[in-house]
Amino acid sequence: MARRLDVLSGFIAMCVAGDDDARRRLAQLVAGADTALSASTPDLVVASEYLGELLCWADTECTDHPHRPVEARPDEADRQTRDYAKDLRHAALPVRVRDEMGRIELSLEVRFLALCCQPGLDCRIRQDIFYVAGRAAMALDLGHLEAAERESRRMEQVGSVEPRQSHCG
Repeated sequence: MARRLDVLSGFIAMCVAGDDDARRRLAQLVAGADTALSASTPDLVVASEYLGELLCWADTECTDHPHRPVEARPDEADRQTRDYAKDLRHAALPVRVRDEMGRIELSLEVRFLALCCQPGLDCRIRQDIFYVAGRAAMALDLGHLEAAERESRRMEQVGSVEPRQSHCG
């Protein structure tokens, strides 16, 4: 919900840039939504009402705008929410932890690409590499640095298995 509020309020702010009354109204809606979401127990009902007002505003006054945000498909909404949550968590982490996560992420990507570029890699081994790389990335997303390192080493082990003839299409 916070992501949708941010996207819609940013879009509407762009549409009403020269209208001081509209900007004040937008600021009040955003402040109300932020207050509802930042309460010790977030009030999702109230935040949904503010989101509804923003949606209605975008639907009525910005309908034909070429950059109007549209409702994402469920898989896309999940990806966007995951990215948004990662950004929020990342901003709250100490610099030392962020640097370590960046180091692990870079190492993981370099290992992954090196393994995937091996000639004659068996389809099953390639699938295992993708699976383990996904687990490592998920561990990083969740802030489990040790698990990410462990999965990265596991990916290296999976990729070091003797390559066989590929049967993938």
